[in-house]
Amino acid sequence: MDQRTRTEKIFERVQAAKLVKLSELSSEFGVSMPTIRKDIDELQKLGRVERVHGNVRLVAAQPDPVRRAAERGSILPTSPEKALIGRKAAGLIQNGDSIILDCGATTTELAKNLLERQHLRIVTNALNIAILLGAEPTNRVMLTGGEFKPETIAVSGEKASTFFQGMFVDKLFLAAGGVSKESGISYPDFIDLHVKRAMIDAARTVYLLADSKKFGKREFAAFGAMDRIDYLVTDEGLSEDFARWLAGNGTQIIYAESATDALSD
Repeated sequence: MDQRTRTEKIFERVQAAKLVKLSELSSEFGVSMPTIRKDIDELQKLGRVERVHGNVRLVAAQPDPVRRAAERGSILPTSPEKALIGRKAAGLIQNGDSIILDCGATTTELAKNLLERQHLRIVTNALNIAILLGAEPTNRVMLTGGEFKPETIAVSGEKASTFFQGMFVDKLFLAAGGVSKESGISYPDFIDLHVKRAMIDAARTVYLLADSKKFGKREFAAFGAMDRIDYLVTDEGLSEDFARWLAGNGTQIIYAESATDALSD
């Protein structure tokens, strides 16, 4: 078998499996590892595959402009605190996890930090997150139906909530419009409440992502549900008063430190 034929066969193999070990290809095609690497190099030059830690995988089908648009989060406002929280929350996710990602600026920051994760099973109501994480061919991304909300680039409502019936995932990363002692978690619209409740019911462990500025803030639609939150991921600006209140509700706090803070410890 000449090199051109072999590289085409290798590509067909990777296309079918999405991710293949180089050692498996060497054994399957009866050639040495240096020869396989040379073949993979030819396919990489064509932009068809990429080599990752002893494996070769299919290059994402999505064009770069789509990924860049998803990473920007379009009109979603962000902040240094949201970026820190997103990075910290991403560290709680391992390859192979099944997760629900809620829509929002902070969960978008989380998704940006998952680009190297593989074999995730992701359920989300956020269109930008689905595009961003669907670019990894080993991930399985499921997008709910529902009513489109352009302000969050997401879908919501009762239709979205029915998608979670009978579902069970390892971890939910939930967003919040505000968090107050009087109303618990709250959101800008009643249409959001159905899908948030369904997300919580489908998850073994619930993480709330909320920066300290959300605390003491009360949005239009009260959700409560603080007793269903296992962990809060937030920044170090959270007041001691709210920290005590959260502890009383059984919620553990995970603080997102800046790189400077982490180095000084």
